[in-house]
Amino acid sequence: MRRKADPAPMADPASTPPPDFDEFRHLIKERYATLPRRLTQLADFVMSSPDDFALGTVSSVASHAGVQPSTVIRFARLFGFAGFSDMQDVFRARLRGRPHTYRDRIDALRQADGRLPSVMTLLDGFSDAFEASLRTMRLHMEGDRLERAVEILSSSETVYLLGMRRSAAVVEYFSYLLGKLGVKNIVVGSATNMETEIVSFATGRDAAFIISNTPYAPRTIDLFAQFEAQGTRLVVLTDSPFSAVVPADGVWFELIEADFKGFRANSAGMVLIMTLAAAIGERRQYPADSQKSDRSRTRTTA
Repeated sequence: MRRKADPAPMADPASTPPPDFDEFRHLIKERYATLPRRLTQLADFVMSSPDDFALGTVSSVASHAGVQPSTVIRFARLFGFAGFSDMQDVFRARLRGRPHTYRDRIDALRQADGRLPSVMTLLDGFSDAFEASLRTMRLHMEGDRLERAVEILSSSETVYLLGMRRSAAVVEYFSYLLGKLGVKNIVVGSATNMETEIVSFATGRDAAFIISNTPYAPRTIDLFAQFEAQGTRLVVLTDSPFSAVVPADGVWFELIEADFKGFRANSAGMVLIMTLAAAIGERRQYPADSQKSDRSRTRTTA
């Protein structure tokens, strides 16, 4: 069935839309500083969540970016597209052509003439992805949810840390930070496949910090369900409200990392765990002062 045309005027014929995602991304970067606030907000979402943009609707994209649907149409026209559907085709083409293995991703870095890009081009690409991830996280982070996560983790006897594949680096660094702050923690993962036994020691007095993104590792999903069944308090980092590891009770953060040529950043996750670690250390060392500060903030904002 054919899609209905977007209810928007045609693009300015003097403006030629970018032919692919890489050109679109470059164009957004060039114009970013001149965009109005709402369009900047949408540009952040486009850069950090191209998959969601490819699969969403005008309404869902607008909702996730925190703008009106009319802003999405305006954004499309600004970059030369006739409407949302034409702009979305660029993102869908990116999905169809995305490399699957890391060897494929390296091959995808090659230019049209077969040459690899310069090291500075790679640096710029990865830097853009990291910056886009951080902008999106700051834009959508909820202070109340962050405070609740700190409360759960700081009041726990033991913090269990679970993250596999790409997320393992974030979890290991979180363990390092918590260890330096004297917070008892256990990284769930070993060469002996004893994760189930390790998780079985967790109780309602403990907390589990879990990171899992698409495609969700089946092992992570199983251990997440085990933590839930045992009543362990949960703090989860994931990439969608429909994630397989969103807890029924607990705190979760929708954290979407941007990518460059299929290489996905970990920048937002790293900044978030550094924030949590510092706040946990402060809360454990000065519990009375933290509560006093919270009460003072409440009175100030009342």
